[in-house]
Amino acid sequence: MNNITELLSSMTDIGIRIIGSDTVNRFMTVIFGIILIFGIMNCILGYRLLRFWMMLGGFFVGAALAFVSVYTMGTETKSTYMIAVLVTGIIFAVIAFLIYKAGVFILAAGIGWTLSIYFIRPTSSAVFFACILIGIALGSLAVKYCREVIIVGTSLCGGIMAGISLAKIGDLADFPYGLGLSAGFAVLGMLIQFAINKSHEEDEEEEEEDVEEEHRMRKKREEEKEL
Repeated sequence: MNNITELLSSMTDIGIRIIGSDTVNRFMTVIFGIILIFGIMNCILGYRLLRFWMMLGGFFVGAALAFVSVYTMGTETKSTYMIAVLVTGIIFAVIAFLIYKAGVFILAAGIGWTLSIYFIRPTSSAVFFACILIGIALGSLAVKYCREVIIVGTSLCGGIMAGISLAKIGDLADFPYGLGLSAGFAVLGMLIQFAINKSHEEDEEEEEEDVEEEHRMRKKREEEKEL
């Protein structure tokens, strides 16, 4: 577990160095522009693109698990890393696509892990284990409350992507501007998604109302003909 904590810390340091490098700074607008587009798509169409995000989430969860497993075994061969990551990622993506509930669980668990690691930034084995539990809990909830959990999860992830990238493009500080923009995108995404993705109960109620309205109109026409 200590190896995993060291791995997370080193990945965070690498990410910070990459973001601050001259190479990325040169193409920062393009890079963060692409992230912004994907973030907004995730905010607004997260639930509509559920199958796509399930496959993508399954691939990244499988790839991450494979990378951590190979790293803890002490393997230093790059080809081993690549093969393990690709094969495991593809297997998880296929499982997520073919088995609906498994895909929902994997996607939601991946969102939970990502958000918890982003916000908590684990520096110890206990905190990292807590992030794993958060992901499992969110995945379990998503299996029962798929629509609600996926909409909230994709809106939050998309909001963070869109808010931070827009702050970077505008040369604004991540706090408070990036955080504020992220919250705004996330809330807007939730409102839009809940509006355009109605639950089965709401759909059934609307269908019943349509049937009743059609029945009333037909009865009214019949009464007018009799008169």
